[in-house]
Amino acid sequence: MIEISACVIVKNEEKNIGRWLDVMRRCADELIVVDTGSTDRTQDIVRTAGAQLFSFAWRDDFAAAKNFAIEKAHGRWILFPDADEYFTEETIANVRPLLRRLDPHLDIAGVSCRRRNLDQDDGGQLTTSDIQLRMFRNLRAIRYEGAVHETLTIPEGKTVELTRDVVLDHTGYSSSIVRDKLLRNQRILEARIRAAGGTPSLDDRCYLMDIAYGLEDYPGTIAHAKALVAEEELPEELRVRAYKSWASALEEAHAPIGETIACLREAEAACPEEAEFPLMRGLCHYEAEEYDEAEQALRKGLEIHAGYRGRMDIGSIEDNAARLLPAAYCRRGDLALRRGDLAAAQEAYVAGLRLQKRHAVLFLSFWRFLQQLGAGAADAIEILNGLYEKETDAAWLAAHLAKAQGGKVYLYYAAIARRRGERGETPVLDYLAAGRPEAAAAAAAEGLERIARLGVREERAGWSQKELFALLPGEVRERMMKEEQEMV
Repeated sequence: MIEISACVIVKNEEKNIGRWLDVMRRCADELIVVDTGSTDRTQDIVRTAGAQLFSFAWRDDFAAAKNFAIEKAHGRWILFPDADEYFTEETIANVRPLLRRLDPHLDIAGVSCRRRNLDQDDGGQLTTSDIQLRMFRNLRAIRYEGAVHETLTIPEGKTVELTRDVVLDHTGYSSSIVRDKLLRNQRILEARIRAAGGTPSLDDRCYLMDIAYGLEDYPGTIAHAKALVAEEELPEELRVRAYKSWASALEEAHAPIGETIACLREAEAACPEEAEFPLMRGLCHYEAEEYDEAEQALRKGLEIHAGYRGRMDIGSIEDNAARLLPAAYCRRGDLALRRGDLAAAQEAYVAGLRLQKRHAVLFLSFWRFLQQLGAGAADAIEILNGLYEKETDAAWLAAHLAKAQGGKVYLYYAAIARRRGERGETPVLDYLAAGRPEAAAAAAAEGLERIARLGVREERAGWSQKELFALLPGEVRERMMKEEQEMV
């Protein structure tokens, strides 16, 4: 009996489809892949995995392609994560028990869960989080609507459950790939608006605002945001989104900080239950060295966010405050350190790292804190091993400790990373960490000499010998120039 079907539409997803298939195989009885015109290895990967593969002629309509996939499904429940989405390792085992528990409750048509948007090009950093409906019953009345930013229709009288037991990770907004997606969506959306008479709906304007922000069109982002917040009947979730985009665009455009703070105060007044805006304002005050205001705003934001726990209706809004928490804890730690409260500083730093251990700024602040405490290498390693996975995080720790004069602690993690084959030889950094600057300088000179010799002999990149020699320390440069003259 097929209880659960997993569906996806794809085009040139060879980098993601293997992971999608592996994850879905662990929680579904059949796998359905609808290809809309791949020219890479996507179809070969699907066939090799034994999933059902169908073709669908692309016509700039995501809903049509997804509904075609639903028609092929036989399960009582359908899972429909995108190819670049996957259930987290910690929650994947909860999917099947959850749906079996809900199955007798016929009034529940679907299940929403938290989705974490991660930037793979930035060490997997959390950018935003939101709520997505990716699990639903296989009913004729449940279908997707919308050529772009498609949404699932739920029959009248049916409800959607929000679960905390399942979490999705999403890498589709990673910086290296997001621009092409945004341009594609912009083209489809603008064509649809023109066909409908040229007046965008509130949802359309919100999507256009998101696209403008993603394309770094900050004046356009602000214009769309201001138009949205001026709407009296704007839904709360769209109002929050508009203010967030407005303030973020001001920050990215390096607007005067007072203008950004004024926007955030207006947002706090309009959306008093949102933690995001006081947290953003606190970080702005900190950058402006307005430390009392920063402390008050950060405390307010963290208190509001703590109140989210237990609120099941949080599913109606995006928890974008989550992306700010590591930075907020970092600055609270810095502020505590400024006033000499070491216990509060440590509490804040550790709280932030437990949320996002690979937050570079937070880690470096915590490292400086350990140095200020006078922690020796052995104590520092013990503390870090309590927060990090010694083996799998070693390369990341070594790379960041190298920038912070990590000394013996750097050497410890660099050695582990090399043993795992995740870090090459770095003699210059090793000598510096060991307190031997002369040896580091000699190693650097030797490396530069090798590079220059290779460039001269192979005539790499069209560089002239004069340009290559200019990279070298004086003594090495003179020796190589003499060698070249003798060869003439």
